[in-house]
Amino acid sequence: MIAAAISIVIGFAGLILPVLPGWLFFGVAAALLFPDSRLVRKAVAKIEQRFPSTERLMQFLIGRH
Repeated sequence: MIAAAISIVIGFAGLILPVLPGWLFFGVAAALLFPDSRLVRKAVAKIEQRFPSTERLMQFLIGRH
């Protein structure tokens, strides 16, 4: 919960600051808060498909070991 809250705060900072991608941190927060959500699973699958090197990180974030 703490990591998700921190990600949300950083995400809002990213919306204001042009050098920080806010959407990325909102995605991390969603993966941490809603690991069983079908929407999050679809988004993670698309990210893994597009960027195969992130597969291990995404599996760790959503709890699929």
